[in-house]
Amino acid sequence: MSVKDGKKRDSAHDRFKPTFNKMMNQVVAAGSCCGCSLCVVSCPYGVIKYDHNSTKPYIAKPILGFDYCPISENIGCDVCSNACSGLGFETSKPLEPEEIDIRRFGRRRREDEPYGVTRFICATRSADPGVVANAQDGGAVREILRCAFEEGIIEGAAVAGPSDNLWLEPVPTVVKSVDELVRASKSWYTYCPTPLALVEAVDKYKLKNLALVGVPCEISGYAAALGADTDFITPDRGAKNVERQKKHLKQYVDSVRLAIGLFCTESYDYDGYMREYMIGKLGLDPREIVKVNIKRKVFIDLRDGTRIETSLEELKPYHRDQCEYCGDFSAEYADISAGGVGTEGWTILIIRSELGERILNRTVQKGYLQVKNASEFERSVSLLKRFSDNKRTKQMKNLSQLAAMDARDVVKSSK
Repeated sequence: MSVKDGKKRDSAHDRFKPTFNKMMNQVVAAGSCCGCSLCVVSCPYGVIKYDHNSTKPYIAKPILGFDYCPISENIGCDVCSNACSGLGFETSKPLEPEEIDIRRFGRRRREDEPYGVTRFICATRSADPGVVANAQDGGAVREILRCAFEEGIIEGAAVAGPSDNLWLEPVPTVVKSVDELVRASKSWYTYCPTPLALVEAVDKYKLKNLALVGVPCEISGYAAALGADTDFITPDRGAKNVERQKKHLKQYVDSVRLAIGLFCTESYDYDGYMREYMIGKLGLDPREIVKVNIKRKVFIDLRDGTRIETSLEELKPYHRDQCEYCGDFSAEYADISAGGVGTEGWTILIIRSELGERILNRTVQKGYLQVKNASEFERSVSLLKRFSDNKRTKQMKNLSQLAAMDARDVVKSSK
């Protein structure tokens, strides 16, 4: 290879490599940042923190603007941007699904896998009626985690759990026992950066074998970081920095032994969803709400047994804008994906990995789960495909609009 060719290759590499500056401009400032928190989790120097109000990362101590990291610019780092699934090889475009497929499963999805790499689909529910009665849908995720704890596969789980103030306000939570699973066996529909709990689990509790239960954008970030190559962390950064950067990129995601993804169409801003809608418009006392479920309508169950039904359209003003740029409905990079799409009292599972299949089989063998073939839930499978297609189409449309806006800005700046 000639020197000239080498320079061309280096130039191309520089143009496409993820950097902190690109992440902050092309993802965060552009509005497509999902808020998964993996960039914050992986930052070796504490440069970026998480804003729970905007659900976006920010510079803890800005020096030369929101997109300037002194470590990245002077020493070399960009670990955070290599954990960002929203930063791909083209401006204003995320990593391609097939790229993450390879990182996560070692192969691309086939044409007959519209919702990602799939071994099989089934419907499940807990064999314990009491669990089903108190679960979001069929209680399958709780029973799978129960089995994983008992079998020694995991010693903790990063989940969205209720805050000390209000159970409807989820916070990143480390669950360390089967008994603690009960409090986290609900869906909140407001956003919670669950991967932040990985840091607490590893650093505070010294746990090494974890489950991560998250919505699709969080599972995507996990998969991007897990499969990221560390070759960009070069020796010229100094031995201590190299060790630190490699450790932070990998140690938290490497601790995850089981990734469970939750189906998700969109999530909602807490202030709008809870304060403006639930309290302000519906006049509800949040302490009296025991369950919220969304299935074409919004179902709100109260402590006194009352069920309130409202239109899903009424929640539209409160949805997170970031969700417009997410193309993943079914958590395509999890070991097991789960949700109650098109069902009542059952959980639809997509088994994606050998590990996921093995844990599911063991959970069934222990008598914790009832299982039915997906052929008995044709409507659920049809909805699964439709929601997946719709989300991907909407994502492509909105990202194209972002790219067009970037192009217009370039033209304006050149005049």
